[in-house]
Amino acid sequence: MRRRRPAVVIALILLALGGCADAPARGGGDGGPLPVPLRGAGTVSPEQTRALHEAEERAVTSCMLRRGLPYRPVPARRPTGGTDNPYGLLTGRDAAAHGYGISATALAGAAEDPNEPLPATWDAERRAAWHRALTGSGRHHRTLTAPGAASLRINTDGCVYAARTALYGSAWEQAELTVAGLAAQVVARVTADRAFLAAQQDWAACMRDAGERVSTLQQARGVIQDAVERAAPRAPLRAVGRREVEIARRDARCQSESGLAGATRTAQERVEAALPDSARQATATLLSLRAAALDRASR
Repeated sequence: MRRRRPAVVIALILLALGGCADAPARGGGDGGPLPVPLRGAGTVSPEQTRALHEAEERAVTSCMLRRGLPYRPVPARRPTGGTDNPYGLLTGRDAAAHGYGISATALAGAAEDPNEPLPATWDAERRAAWHRALTGSGRHHRTLTAPGAASLRINTDGCVYAARTALYGSAWEQAELTVAGLAAQVVARVTADRAFLAAQQDWAACMRDAGERVSTLQQARGVIQDAVERAAPRAPLRAVGRREVEIARRDARCQSESGLAGATRTAQERVEAALPDSARQATATLLSLRAAALDRASR
């Protein structure tokens, strides 16, 4: 049975499918790394993502067994390539190899959950007890808020919450929500910056010359996202994947020619310089909590 874990979903931050920025920011068209908000606080490598996932699943398993219920660890989802840069930036190398990563993610599908067969032979009462033990009863919960982010309600009496708390610490959920809200605010201000908008106009003109009628970086990805949603069978998805690489390569070339990465970086530096000290403290807290979690995961 697949479960929805506490997660922060902010459209400006999660541009690609999967909801996880799991690729380091590589070189931009100006020779520097692709800019990401807040020191890359939302960026986790595929190896780190896997280690954290597996540690969390081990903790969930232990918790369920202590409650006298079976649980089988869900395998980590395999990385499918592509980038989740919150501004929509990408490199020529990534574009040629994976496009935006949208079709590959759709083709890969969700990780198989080995727990799905477990409740099939149980009566309704035991199934309900199993789900309550895993995700919580709903009677005990916290509601977290942060500027720039949607409120987040978390059940606190299930094994999912217990596992995350054991791995990340009790302050993690609030820290993650706070930084996600801050990052969304940074992205919104950067993409409204005059220098960014001017560079994006140059990019759009380049894309029109290449036969792509899009006016924003998000629209370019949206062309593929819409096509993926219309193409359910695998064969049409592969055709969409070929189209995705084509448009992504044009996108990356036009980003390079328009200097978008540099304009974004400059605007981001201005925006982040104006943030209060509390924003830097929140970012440092999140990075510290994640480092501690990675240390625990390695034991």
